[in-house]
Amino acid sequence: MAGKTFLYVGNWSFQAKPAKGKGISVFSYTPETGDLELIETVCPEVAAGQLWLDAQRGILYSNDECGERRGEVGGGGYLLAFAIDPETGRLTLMNQKDSLSPEPSYLCLDKSGKYLVTCHCADPWHVTKVVRRPDGSFGNEVLFDDTALVLFRINADGSLGEVCDVALTPGTGGKGPHSQVNVDPVSGHVQLVQVISRLHAVVASPSGELLAVCDKGMDRVYTYRIDREEGKLVALGCWEAPEVACFPRYAAFHPTKQVLYVNNENYAQLNSFHYDEETGALERFDKVYLLPEDPGMVEGKPVGAQDIMVHPNGKVLYCTLCGLNLIVVCRLDEDGRPTPCQLVQSRGNLPRGIALSPDGRFLLSGNMVSGNITVFSADEEGLLTDTGRTVPAVSPSALRFYTPGVPEEG
Repeated sequence: MAGKTFLYVGNWSFQAKPAKGKGISVFSYTPETGDLELIETVCPEVAAGQLWLDAQRGILYSNDECGERRGEVGGGGYLLAFAIDPETGRLTLMNQKDSLSPEPSYLCLDKSGKYLVTCHCADPWHVTKVVRRPDGSFGNEVLFDDTALVLFRINADGSLGEVCDVALTPGTGGKGPHSQVNVDPVSGHVQLVQVISRLHAVVASPSGELLAVCDKGMDRVYTYRIDREEGKLVALGCWEAPEVACFPRYAAFHPTKQVLYVNNENYAQLNSFHYDEETGALERFDKVYLLPEDPGMVEGKPVGAQDIMVHPNGKVLYCTLCGLNLIVVCRLDEDGRPTPCQLVQSRGNLPRGIALSPDGRFLLSGNMVSGNITVFSADEEGLLTDTGRTVPAVSPSALRFYTPGVPEEG
């Protein structure tokens, strides 16, 4: 069965609420050249900002990063499970489930294959409710969306089961010393600074025993584990950034060292942590600015990160920067400490997702705003060379390779 390779691309856009959908695109991939050919795009109503692949069972999981249930006002987003045809790569929807909170932003399948966890960015809106106090006088209270880490059971066939646990992460309600409202001058997105929790990523350590959860709303990184016997999320630790409004976005673990890397959506700094898998404690041992100098405001906002990935060889780390549309390559020393060594133009606007080919020969950049995927060759060390190849796409956000019959590494 092994031999055919497919690329799955989750599409996401800045289209105004309630729907940002662009669907999931399926490409055939040619390993010798890095070429892509579009097979199909399905579920165009789905805002598939992130994907997760179960290579063992041939199932693709996707979020639908919306804030409103279909046909309703409010109600949160969805998760979807698709069966992959191993011959054609085409997708068949198995089922979908309400994710419970608005804007499901990331999803991660547990190593057991029995649980899937998703986190939520939540909508940056509020409602003001008039209330009557116990003494009979009147006042009001301001309510925000709950931000949840939600644990789903996975059925024996790989379809989505029922929710078995929820962990809510707190905010300040706008009453913190640094609480403020920012508006992205490019997209018009409202960015709440330390008002509500806005979880943007949940990733598992190489052993699968520790979950790192990035909270860009509260400038925090949480750690959890899954109690597989009880089907529960167990809160462990919390690290809070001293840099206000840096917006921790995505995280990636080193494949062999006890090191976690976290980038920032609103600041081009990469944080490196030592972690304790038992306690969940995080200790930042390094922070590095990803550019030779601070470029200042670009299009009215600071330059910040999008995707992050550690090469399976453990020698380099990749991080994309919007605004300047760069792929930053960092060498990792024997302690896992990163040093930027290469800046590569992504040749597209807003490189939101990157992926390394299964054989490590090519790195692909999904450039969301310009709607194209660019192809770079990678040498044995992981350094990049532009091939000049560009593939039209919809609005690529998340990229996942799949070769039927070959388990995914990590």
